[in-house]
Formats: sequence, C-alpha cells, structure tokens
Amino acid sequence: MTDSIAAIGHMGHTVQGTHAVGVGATSLASETAGAAPILPGDSLLARVQAGLEQARVLGADAERATALVRSGASCDVEGVLLATRKADAAFQMLQAVRNAMLEAYAQVRDMRG
Repeated sequence: MTDSIAAIGHMGHTVQGTHAVGVGATSLASETAGAAPILPGDSLLARVQAGLEQARVLGADAERATALVRSGASCDVEGVLLATRKADAAFQMLQAVRNAMLEAYAQVRDMRG
C-alpha cells in the first residue's frame, strides 16, 4: 500500500522555494474582492483550498505592486511593503496548517502500527 499523504511532507522544500518573490503584497483588487466566506459546514478541503487561493491572490498582488514600483509607474513603496507582509503572513499560515496536518497524519499512522 502506498502512502499518498506522506509524499506531501517532501513537498515543503519545493513550496518554500516559490516563496522568494514578493509573496506578501496585496492590492486594492484583492481587498475589495474579499475572500469567499467559509461556512461552518464546509469541509477541511474547501477551507484549505480557499486559503491557498487567497495566498495565491495576495502573492500575485505583491508581485504586481512590486513591478509597478520598479517600472516607475508607482511610488507607493509603503504599499508594496504592506502587501508583501500580508502575502508572507498568508504563506506562513498555510505552511503552519500543512505542518499541523502532516503531524496529525503521522500520529494516526503511528497509532495504526
């Protein structure tokens, strides 16, 4: 029997590598659009997918804001820093959720013997 969830544990190094370029920025578009509400009956998968999507949007907004400042189209360096911080916090939260899920899986696996 293969252990499909254990493979997720090896992905952390790859995911961390994608974190390098402005994963903290946010734009007005992401703030006004807002995240889809998570209802009490939603599954864990739905919640994780919503978090992933929100982190992706924040990262893309940070990269966009950074590109605007680099090109000279914008002078809002403070906005870039704030957006980058938000995206970084979202990424770190996803990393913490991933680690907690892996730890829970390991405990269940160990209980099974």
